[in-house]
Amino acid sequence: MSGKNFLPFIIFILIIAMTSSCKKEASLAPDLQVSSASSATREIANESDRELKVMTYNMNSGAEVSGIWTSTSQAQLAAEVGKAFTNVQRTALERIEAIAHQIDIASPDIVGLQEAALWRVGPPLDPAPAETIAYDFLRILLDCLAAKGKHYSAISVQPHLDVELTAVFGTTPPLDVRYTDRSIIIARSDLQTSRFQIEGINAGTFITNTAVSLLGMQFTLPKGWVSADIKYRGKTYRFVATHMGGTYEPVNFAQANELLQGPINTTLPVILVGDFNSDAAAGTRSYSLLLNGGLVDVWNSLRPSESGFTWPLSADNPLVILNPSKRLDLIWTRGEISLSGIDMVGEDLTDLTLSGFRPSNHAGLVATLVLKP
Repeated sequence: MSGKNFLPFIIFILIIAMTSSCKKEASLAPDLQVSSASSATREIANESDRELKVMTYNMNSGAEVSGIWTSTSQAQLAAEVGKAFTNVQRTALERIEAIAHQIDIASPDIVGLQEAALWRVGPPLDPAPAETIAYDFLRILLDCLAAKGKHYSAISVQPHLDVELTAVFGTTPPLDVRYTDRSIIIARSDLQTSRFQIEGINAGTFITNTAVSLLGMQFTLPKGWVSADIKYRGKTYRFVATHMGGTYEPVNFAQANELLQGPINTTLPVILVGDFNSDAAAGTRSYSLLLNGGLVDVWNSLRPSESGFTWPLSADNPLVILNPSKRLDLIWTRGEISLSGIDMVGEDLTDLTLSGFRPSNHAGLVATLVLKP
């Protein structure tokens, strides 16, 4: 693979992805922006009770990857990569517009995003990294939100896996396809600094990560986190969004410990959101570790009689709709924060796109919290 990593991707048409299906109605800063407007009633209420609405959403990279991991030759791998990226082309714009619709309805103040993919393409077998943007999930999402009159900015962006492989598409010429996995925080950009002010940002990659083998080669699949210290109506708190990695519980346990020792090792009130890839419903070791670290599971605290299953909502084939069986996506708090409400989004059949796709194979969560004065 000579300096190029691997994972799901491919493409026969690149420029189509540069154009979002959402018409832009607001000018965005070159490096990302969006907006979420609240009603006057909510604005007045927030002034007195410091109500804060937070969200987490795994956007799902959109690639069909099962065939990639079972490839037994370079030719099969290239064909599977082509198949995976074709899936991205077929679903990305519709799904991201549906996710923007969920954010529009919920109007969160701050959002943690996982698998906010960046797909790029280039000439096949070119030793230089592919740089032509095919699909920038963040850019498309922000454009869709802007078209709805919402104003958000990207506060912190952390790349994780950055991999490139050659893909073949039958009669279409082959391409190199590059996938970059990212964790991102976006927040409203229409609030006055006297009410919402960023005091610091941080991001990192976990030291312990999942190792995999493909065609006899060993690879690491890095995951990590992003954080922001935010003063909201005079109260400073730390918002951390994470994507923990894989189904191997010892890796998740080590990553949970890194969160406790790293970004949430603070005296500030903490809000921790993300895809933890460890089934909270099963009471895993990593889930217990976070509980023992003083964190409060908002869903379990407010809706203990409901399963809260968030994954999988669909199979690799997005037209195959599934009933979720695991609670991987969570919102946690610690410190002087009261819990007001929590809801799941994107999980209803009424949320399907026109083509019958789920917005993501994960449900999103939205929680209403109150920062104590």
